[in-house]
Amino acid sequence: MKCAPLKLPFDYCDTPDIRILDLSPDGMPCIPVLGRTRRRTVGRETTKDEHVHKECVEISFCQRGELAFESMGREYAFTPGMVFVSRPDEPHRLKVFPKGLLMYWMFFRIPGRGASVLSLPPNESRWLVKSLLSIPQRLFRGDDVIRVAFRRVFAAYDREPPRTPQRLLRLRLAVTNLLMAVIDASGNASERVSASSIETVMNEIRANPAVPVSIDGLVDRLAMSPSHLIHGFKMMSGLPPLAFRNACRIASAKRELERGKASIVSIAASLGYSSAQNFATQFRIATGRTPKEWRMMQS
Repeated sequence: MKCAPLKLPFDYCDTPDIRILDLSPDGMPCIPVLGRTRRRTVGRETTKDEHVHKECVEISFCQRGELAFESMGREYAFTPGMVFVSRPDEPHRLKVFPKGLLMYWMFFRIPGRGASVLSLPPNESRWLVKSLLSIPQRLFRGDDVIRVAFRRVFAAYDREPPRTPQRLLRLRLAVTNLLMAVIDASGNASERVSASSIETVMNEIRANPAVPVSIDGLVDRLAMSPSHLIHGFKMMSGLPPLAFRNACRIASAKRELERGKASIVSIAASLGYSSAQNFATQFRIATGRTPKEWRMMQS
């Protein structure tokens, strides 16, 4: 696969403190940048502007240091063990470079349509690219597998003689294992974050079923796609968000009707229904009975 040279905001170098390497000569044009940054000096240096890397997904792993990424007007704490992923054309910047910093980073260049990456078959190449582009969280906790995977890529680069079959094979396998480790970690993190976030929203709806709920509002709040949000709700409650809120309103209405004190009109108003008639219609759809019939059954 032939690719035009990328315009990068830095120069390639290979020193004990800053390593910026190009794996394209090793048969991997999809990895135009492999980096490791150490910071031994005193002081904090701040990057000036947000920037983008066209055509590339950037993957960063923090091993030491307290840093912060900024992207799309939001700040992300980039601390040891965390992975930060920026998608192509997504503005971002690493705000500080403190003393003691040790981080690894890599660019994955998105290939043209139908092109193979890492000598993988076409269907595996498509899956890999799609998985990297659809990582749901910019920032997530990695694990020791990712740290070891980065180190193995550098070890293959350093130990094997240039332009030898064993070097190409070891590098290709090491990079593939690294990308798979990132994809796996992002999926696990997404499931944990999504479950926790959705559970919080579900508890809020249960406690206050009269408060309106919208898919757009939840998508913005939880930073999930609509399909991811709806799937998560179905997995945890058996219902999509709006249906779950309606079920909570009906459950609350049943409790109020059973107490036998409040009027049907006041119950409808307290639960956010537009009218007593609308409340009665929704209640009958859910229970097979009108609110009045339900109350009579409970007396």
